[in-house]
Amino acid sequence: MIRVVQFLNQVQSGFGSDERMDMEPQAQDGAAGLGMLLRASLVKNGAGIVGTIICGDNYFLENKEKAVENILKMIKDFDADVVICGPAFNYKRYGECCGYLAEAIEERLKIPAFAAMSKESTGTELFRKKVYIIETPNRGGAGLNSSLRKISSFAVKLAKGEPISSPEEDGYFPRD
Repeated sequence: MIRVVQFLNQVQSGFGSDERMDMEPQAQDGAAGLGMLLRASLVKNGAGIVGTIICGDNYFLENKEKAVENILKMIKDFDADVVICGPAFNYKRYGECCGYLAEAIEERLKIPAFAAMSKESTGTELFRKKVYIIETPNRGGAGLNSSLRKISSFAVKLAKGEPISSPEEDGYFPRD
């Protein structure tokens, strides 16, 4: 089984809203929040979420180096084959967190990682040339199931070291 770790913020993990934006990084075994929906698609592709890293948007951005260091240690402990950062949809701070983290994971841990967010997210323009970003709708609902399938397929492809296809085929934003 391909070992997937997912990074979620306080909202997408089900831990709260704005009142929990200062939440420090924590890890939990298995899927949480939105990961429960993603899990079914991953299982069909021979993968599973072995752990979820949760961190508040404000905490991450205000303590970026400390947050990244702590999260990288948690990811190593899960022995991840691939890391999914998001989906962040159009949550702007969360999109930026996902971009920074995916970049750090690939550079420092040498583990395949990518983000998922909407075209309108500030993280998309900031990071699309640096990391793969799978396109999602602005919010859940219409288009969510399709984007979760793309996220799942892309995670498995990265974990297996398979060649990446075109942005149109694999559902990521062009990196040029």
